[in-house]
Amino acid sequence: MRDPVSKPSVLIVGSGPAGLFAACELVRYGVKPRVVERRLEPHHETRGTALQPAVLELIDRAGLIEPFVDGAVHIKHAQILGPGMRELVSVDFAELGCRYGFQCSQPQWRTEQILRDHLKSRGVEVEYGVEVAAIDADPETLHVTLDAGGRTEVAEPRYLLGADGAHGVTRHSMHEHLAGETYTGEYVVADARLGLGLPPETTCIPVGATGFALFGPLPESRWLIFVNRDLSDARADPPTEAELGAMINARIGADAGLSDLRWVSYFKMHRREAESLGDGRRFLLGDAGHMSSPLGGEGINAAFMDAADIAWKLALVIRGEARASLLDSYAIERGMADAHALDVSNDIHANVVKLVGMCAAGGTPSLPASTADEIAAASRRRSMLDISYAGSPLVGQAGGGAGSPAPGERFPANLRLRGESHHLIVFGEAPGLKAMRARWDGLVKIADASAEGFDPAEAGAPEGGAVLVRPDGFIGFRAAPVSEAAMAALDAHLASYLIPVAGAPAL
Repeated sequence: MRDPVSKPSVLIVGSGPAGLFAACELVRYGVKPRVVERRLEPHHETRGTALQPAVLELIDRAGLIEPFVDGAVHIKHAQILGPGMRELVSVDFAELGCRYGFQCSQPQWRTEQILRDHLKSRGVEVEYGVEVAAIDADPETLHVTLDAGGRTEVAEPRYLLGADGAHGVTRHSMHEHLAGETYTGEYVVADARLGLGLPPETTCIPVGATGFALFGPLPESRWLIFVNRDLSDARADPPTEAELGAMINARIGADAGLSDLRWVSYFKMHRREAESLGDGRRFLLGDAGHMSSPLGGEGINAAFMDAADIAWKLALVIRGEARASLLDSYAIERGMADAHALDVSNDIHANVVKLVGMCAAGGTPSLPASTADEIAAASRRRSMLDISYAGSPLVGQAGGGAGSPAPGERFPANLRLRGESHHLIVFGEAPGLKAMRARWDGLVKIADASAEGFDPAEAGAPEGGAVLVRPDGFIGFRAAPVSEAAMAALDAHLASYLIPVAGAPAL
């Protein structure tokens, strides 16, 4: 008997944050995906916790921000501490120039629960206990063999999103590898309570001669904890509560007062990325495509950004409103951005290791002093607000405008632009707007900046112009100053990936 065949437009493999958020965004854009997960039920592990300000904006655009903000701890500071818990480095998230001057910290299982609940309310449920047994691709079709407890089925999706982790089958089917390095040593991750008098709303990384610990606040007065494992310790079983407490105390030179250990596991830290995140029909999201040191907290956030980037592009193509070539930009844009996230995490990791080395050598740990501008830039970098898609085929410019933000960067007022379309914000007069509206009706909304109160300097067009903001809140094109030639260039840019209204002439 032949296996039954299903033909979903999008099959998502994996129900972690990347897969679930991609599904939420696809539903928002009018595409109902299918989500399969090989686990038999949701996990209840702490894992990735802190969501960065830039990602909170994406969650806000998705209409999901309230349960995240209401239920999480708001982290407004991050510190690296030396012997005696003396502050060595501090990052402040409060003055970033965005709506969310903090990280939202909560266990990953809770993040996934919020996303699952939202999907269920929209008629999409995760199919647990369904494993991908094989992925075969011919020139026309993807054939995905699914095994649900011995019952097999073949799915033939138009597109496959691999959010199935570092050992997932999707990446292997693409013959991609996670190239890079594994950091020296092994580590322990845990969820427990602490008796230390740590400052509120603050992530702390104390360093000492024998290593470091990381304490990230969680709801219910709990803490996410990382600590380096002794190289001489070859046990397979995770440490007990008493053993973990002693390990932490040795690192920080004080009694951490660890108690109520809820979850603990060993792990290794990696800096790895696939050479390509997509092949036109299969796309890698989250850990399936990249892995970074958790000391930077960028991993789960890059996964959310992957999901947001692929979702709006897939939806336009599936709805017949964009050319299939639009999907090629995913691997380009997210490849650049994920590499940047790995660099940020690696810099933080390297600084921590350097400070531990100074302590081990008997010296006083310190890092070079920074100017106020350097500190501000580091805070934005740490918050993922500096992500840029400059160099992508979906980014362009006409005219000599050189203001900041530049094309490819986040539009600061993006949360004022609701809906699923592109937005064209026009500062001053612009020729051809009537024809532009007719040609891109439904795909591009045109806003009069003066009437709607947009600041030209904030849009990178202090002398006036027209700024195209993509559905993900990034600037796709800037025409400054506005002229007939600049508007024609903008029209040609849109036509390079969107499909205009039938019969509408080019500008």
